[in-house]
Amino acid sequence: MEINIPSNIEETDLFKENANLVDFFNNTCRKHQGKIAFENYGVEMSFEELSEHSNSFASWLSQSFKPGDRIAVMMPNMLAYPVVVYGALMAGIVIVNVNPLYTTRELEHVLSDSEAKVLVVWEGVAHVVEKSDLASVDKVVVTTIGDLLGFKGKIINFAARKIKKLVPQFNINGAVGFLDALSEGAKAQFNGVDVSINDTAFLQYTGGTTGVSKGAILTHRNILANIIQAFFTLDPEMYENSDNEQRVAICPLPLYHIFALTVHNFMLFHIGGTSVLVTNPRDLKTFISILKKHKFHMISGVNTLYEALLNSDGFKDLDFSNLIMSLSGGMAALDTTAKRWHEVTNSIFWQAYGLTETSPLVSVPDYRQTEFTGSVGLPAAYTEVEIRDENDQSITELNEPGELCVRGPQVMSGYWKSEDSGLDENNWFKTGDIARIDETGNIFIVDRKKDMILVSGFNVYPNEVEAVVNEHPAVLECGCVGVDDEKSQEAVKVYIVLHEGQNASEEEITTFCREKLTAYKVPKQVEFISEIPKTNVGKVLRRELKANA
Repeated sequence: MEINIPSNIEETDLFKENANLVDFFNNTCRKHQGKIAFENYGVEMSFEELSEHSNSFASWLSQSFKPGDRIAVMMPNMLAYPVVVYGALMAGIVIVNVNPLYTTRELEHVLSDSEAKVLVVWEGVAHVVEKSDLASVDKVVVTTIGDLLGFKGKIINFAARKIKKLVPQFNINGAVGFLDALSEGAKAQFNGVDVSINDTAFLQYTGGTTGVSKGAILTHRNILANIIQAFFTLDPEMYENSDNEQRVAICPLPLYHIFALTVHNFMLFHIGGTSVLVTNPRDLKTFISILKKHKFHMISGVNTLYEALLNSDGFKDLDFSNLIMSLSGGMAALDTTAKRWHEVTNSIFWQAYGLTETSPLVSVPDYRQTEFTGSVGLPAAYTEVEIRDENDQSITELNEPGELCVRGPQVMSGYWKSEDSGLDENNWFKTGDIARIDETGNIFIVDRKKDMILVSGFNVYPNEVEAVVNEHPAVLECGCVGVDDEKSQEAVKVYIVLHEGQNASEEEITTFCREKLTAYKVPKQVEFISEIPKTNVGKVLRRELKANA
């Protein structure tokens, strides 16, 4: 089947039929009524049920908050997540996704910077919220994994609290239970609000070159555009199938991350697929038992997750006969992993490339590819790319590396509260990644321009780690770099110079960091040295540290 791509994105059906993401949600729910939208712990939620719950949550929000206010969402994959996100969009509220593994310090920065008025948090990390400065937050909503799972949810909550001890004690004054908010909202009539396609839908926080986390402003238009772009890259078998079988996609990646958010909460939702939400993919035994229950058509993940599955008992015995797409992103897919995956599943890695600032899809291989090449594919529909040299001039030579720059309807409108929009005068976004383009037009990512460290698909910025390590009273100065790691692609290593007469151990430093940094940012290696190499103006020469790592 040939895919007809209109010359102008405004001429696509999705743009013609939807003025914003609220229209998109309502129209999609009507189109796919009778189908299952999401599943978690074996409990299904239909498109109709999702619509009903989202309306109730929108109603509850609209009683206390106005369009443009921000809502921070801090939870793992669970049925409450899409309800909260779509309910907030319906009420004109801007979503601020928050990693539930964040420490108090990290959470406070996002809440303060975004000026979030309401926070929805999973009870398992509510103790972090309790300890945080909630100056901007007017209301806290507490969710449980069992919410919307019926009677089964009570059993799951009991196990999480009493058996697995996943819920530390907490006390947040005035907190509202998620199901109570839904019940209260259902009692009131929700009449909707006016939402423009250019209104902000998400403040999606990412790291900046200085290590300060910044909110990328993603509008309703940005997200709609990327849904369309993702749709045009899909294998038509995912939505044009003769047996009319609903497509099932496994979602182990967190929905708070832009990759899974767009792929599962929007793109798969758009084609009427079922996203099976995996709450804790690190529990590989449970994860594989979930896979065993489904003849799934698609799975998304990062290289480290695929590698872990391949090394797990029982995975090779699963039924892969329905698998159409194995989507890889977030970090580079390794040739060795891709080869093993194909041998076991008969599926080729479909390695996409994107960034938070681009909603995120920039490029993806042709779905008709017959082998894994290491390429991140061709630019998505309506996307322009350029390779530029150090003088910001376009490179026309094939396979000549330079900084990858992107322009398209999915590119953010700028950074929240920042004079630097991140875009040049012609709306080009400089990715900070070094890439090359071959004679077929395929893009290959060569390296990162900045010192960013990539740990299992998550960005770690050395300045942030250094700032924390330098708070230790025994530390005079330090330098942070990424080093090769078989499991996570890269690991964080910190070099430390101690104050004269002071002592500190590697364990002491890592323990100190765990109190202030999310686990993946905590240094895996600590080395004490006598001097940190610097430039003549005093900047740490990380390249020298890395060369000696």
